[in-house]
Amino acid sequence: MDERAGYESLLPRMLIGEELRKKLLRVPEYNEKVSGLDAGSRLLKLTEIYSVFIPSEMAVEIYHRLYMMTSISLKQKNGRDSIKRLNRNYIHPLAGEFCGVIPGVSSVSIIGDSGIGKTTCIQKAVELIGPVLVTEVPYRKIVPVVMVTCPFDSNYKGLLCQILIALDEALDTNYYEKSQKSTMNAQQILGMVCQLCHLHVGILIIDEIQFLVEHKSGKQLYRMILQLINSSGIGVVLVGTNECMDYFSQTPQMARRASGLQYTNLDYNDEFRRLAEVLFSCQYTKNKTELTEPLLSLLYEYSGGNAANLMELIHDAQEHAILTGVERLDMDVLNVIYAKRMRMLHGYIEPGRKKLSRTSGRNDRNKNMEKLPEQNVGSEYCARSIADILKGIKRADAARELAKYIRVEEVQIL
Repeated sequence: MDERAGYESLLPRMLIGEELRKKLLRVPEYNEKVSGLDAGSRLLKLTEIYSVFIPSEMAVEIYHRLYMMTSISLKQKNGRDSIKRLNRNYIHPLAGEFCGVIPGVSSVSIIGDSGIGKTTCIQKAVELIGPVLVTEVPYRKIVPVVMVTCPFDSNYKGLLCQILIALDEALDTNYYEKSQKSTMNAQQILGMVCQLCHLHVGILIIDEIQFLVEHKSGKQLYRMILQLINSSGIGVVLVGTNECMDYFSQTPQMARRASGLQYTNLDYNDEFRRLAEVLFSCQYTKNKTELTEPLLSLLYEYSGGNAANLMELIHDAQEHAILTGVERLDMDVLNVIYAKRMRMLHGYIEPGRKKLSRTSGRNDRNKNMEKLPEQNVGSEYCARSIADILKGIKRADAARELAKYIRVEEVQIL
């Protein structure tokens, strides 16, 4: 490698457009003759539906952002400031002082609803960015992307250990074992991690960062991440759910470093249609069902536009159809699965109802239900209850009030 070219020249060529989408696409091999197999074999084949990946705009955007961050990080690894940083990181464990020299590559966040496929998109992007890079002069191994998970208790030493374990697996080293010596304290381990990240890591991705919000020690962990960014000179990507938004917006410094990409569930559009068509085409029941517009609408209603919910719905519906001998993927089967197996998700995905937070969803729903009288449910009872609910309510507010107790769908009469 020509040292003047920089380590970023070792990366695979950046992919764009249709070429990128073809590389990201993952559809399992499917043969319609599978319907002739026995039930057990079809159930095992059915699990392949979870490997389906249809490139979305989110996947394309995440790939380009990660690639550019990796390239910028690698470009900084063979300059004068890089040598200064290495010297400072070496002195820190001995003298106990710590200061950054290289301005850290801007950190970024990837925030979105649970189940929309953030982690999967990141994993696909990391695969395309490539494996460990090796240079001869000077000899060095560099991992373009290291991905770890935020500790459930927001323990910053636990995060440092995860980074060391990930590096040991990629580089075939034993840094984690060295860090467990009784003579090393947390600050010295941090100095070791900063040194190793500067030498051997392009960017660091920390998934499930919402754990940081849920614990008192979260602020301490966040400060450690900031120190890691400034002192190692690498880019850090924070991945989590919408619970992080209020936390990161507390101060301008946090908001600036955590600004980035934000995503929600799919709208009822061509992107959702493409995903639903591919998933629905992989049918392992004996009788094949065509995907009609009413069925597509039902899939969106029962999944809320969430990719993980859609996969679970179609998988479990086929599993139920095979086990019960119904052997078809129709509306009746989808209704059963949504009513029985996805009951815990109703408060989050039912149309027309405000999305509930993780902690308050079930309590709010139960609170509303407790307002109804304790009686046997029958047609006469329902009529009296609805009448009682709507007493004194303006007609314009009737649908909104009823939606607190039952699922209400408004339709336009032409």
